[in-house]
Amino acid sequence: MFTEDLDAYFADFGIASTLQGGSAGGVTVIFDRAALAELGVQGTSPQALAKASAVADGDEGKTLTIDGTAYVIDRRDPIDDGAFVLLQLSV
Repeated sequence: MFTEDLDAYFADFGIASTLQGGSAGGVTVIFDRAALAELGVQGTSPQALAKASAVADGDEGKTLTIDGTAYVIDRRDPIDDGAFVLLQLSV
């Protein structure tokens, strides 16, 4: 079976974060605080890309602290083959 080192994807842009109730080593994510303009209202839609093995199904509602800011995981969306997940966050 082919296995790939997924940590290499986080080498340049990965940020250490802490998942509520998660492992002591934390979770490395690629964080994006994308700006949105819906119906004339400006806001943000924070998202984080993580390895699926680092953020379990059912972690929705837990906090993910990135750069000192605590975000709530609203949704965990698998990407392609499921090795990575996109976390939809809110403050």
